[in-house]
Amino acid sequence: MPTIRQASTLELSPLLRGTTGGFRRGVSTSPDPSLVRRGTHTHRYRFGLALLVVLSVTAATAKAASQPAGAPAVNLTVSAAASQLPADALLDPTAAAWETIASRQVALNRTPPLYDTDPPADSEISSAEVRMVRTGGKLLLRLAWKDATDDEAVIARPPATPPEQRRMKEHSEASNRFFDATAVMFPTNLSTGVVSPSLQMGDLRLPVTIYYWNAARGAMLMNAQGRGTTKRTGESFPARGVYRDGVWQVALELPAVPAGVPLAFAVWDGSQQDRDGRKYFSVWYRLQ
Repeated sequence: MPTIRQASTLELSPLLRGTTGGFRRGVSTSPDPSLVRRGTHTHRYRFGLALLVVLSVTAATAKAASQPAGAPAVNLTVSAAASQLPADALLDPTAAAWETIASRQVALNRTPPLYDTDPPADSEISSAEVRMVRTGGKLLLRLAWKDATDDEAVIARPPATPPEQRRMKEHSEASNRFFDATAVMFPTNLSTGVVSPSLQMGDLRLPVTIYYWNAARGAMLMNAQGRGTTKRTGESFPARGVYRDGVWQVALELPAVPAGVPLAFAVWDGSQQDRDGRKYFSVWYRLQ
């Protein structure tokens, strides 16, 4: 019975070598061509896969090395234009002046399920449009995103005392409903350093401030220093939202956040029972 040796071929796959051809080394012959082809294809696949991994890592490393030390990731920035318009005029999210401000599409990610009982949610809000302007010592921004449903309602205003300071919890009249909302988050100390706070509501070293707007409750200022620590300050801020033709437009008035501070954005879809950590969120974007 003839001895059959497995091929030791090392050859680039056609997908990798294109039409220029690859290289071969030590292809052995065999009385059974089918076994030779099987061994050859196995080597080709393994070598091609390994080469793809090496090329991917090399490309990523080269891209990172080409950026200055401490620089934000490429394109992950948002710009704020200067304006002479009064802030009150820009608090109308439908004002024509907003259309003259450069926009930035911010990619949104869907949080994974937090509880086993959470219903599934489709990633149907993939991005939000952000426009920002500086005027009168304030930073005005407008967030706009597509939403097939208008989840809002007029319900009683919350008590002036924050919930964590009340002796008894008070249920709203709409405890079985959830509402559309949006927010912008940034470091409380307005840090412009290379290290950004945790996206999970900051951390002990770098706490965050959240300007949150809810279609039912309105605007609320919050603080957090990690997941599960978010607290309302009892303060509000100027904001207004308008839902029209399947699009939410929300204008928020922030303090004069300096350039270089990282900002993160979030959107809640009430029809998907979004609330708390169940939401769409962005990564950090550096303000320019």
